[in-house]
Amino acid sequence: MRLEGRVAIITGAASGIGRATAIRFAADGAAVMIADIDRAGGEACAREISAAGGRALFVETDVSRESDLRAMIDAALQTYGRLDILHNNAFRNEAGAAADITAQDWQATLDVTLTAVWQASKLVIPHLLRSPAGVILNTASVHSIVGLTNSAAYQAAKGGVLSLTRALALELAPTVRVVAILPGSIATPANLSVPADEHRHFVSQVPLARMGQPEEIADVAAFLASDEASYITGTGIVVDGGYTTR
Repeated sequence: MRLEGRVAIITGAASGIGRATAIRFAADGAAVMIADIDRAGGEACAREISAAGGRALFVETDVSRESDLRAMIDAALQTYGRLDILHNNAFRNEAGAAADITAQDWQATLDVTLTAVWQASKLVIPHLLRSPAGVILNTASVHSIVGLTNSAAYQAAKGGVLSLTRALALELAPTVRVVAILPGSIATPANLSVPADEHRHFVSQVPLARMGQPEEIADVAAFLASDEASYITGTGIVVDGGYTTR
């Protein structure tokens, strides 16, 4: 198994892309720390992994709080004794145009979607430097590189995630690899909750004519976290059904 013996922390892992990635990493042999504010969803994910013979532990985590991030890392180290992979996946999107969004909503979006990526990475760097295969994966977005209306804070944050990925990759090379994943329209609970006409319009812009599945992002994440991607760092991998080719 490609991740045998490795320990991964995944934020935002109670549902959607994070949940699918936790299940995939565990199936590939990793011990997984599931970090999320959603206790019910996180514990259910951990139970599913354990029932399938994998190793998983849930820790309730608000990634906008440094104390929670420290507790998350400590729990992983105390339980599994090492740390090899950090997948920064949690996000928040307080929708609104730049002229309309409040300062509070702007800051809340950046705190979870961007600042937490920096802070969690900062806290795990000493541990990843001791790993023979340290990797930081950051969930960015196709909207790191193309426009999105009425989501000024989210787009700014996701653009920052991609830029931060490049900065960290340079700082941590050659010991730790840092890669961003740029999903397009993925069938997560957040995306499936949008109005039907908005959903149909977005899918109509995708050359493959459908939404992606969380498991398709998890497949890419498992590859990037493994030795098979050992020459990939400092870049963003687009997984969008062709959306950004237009």
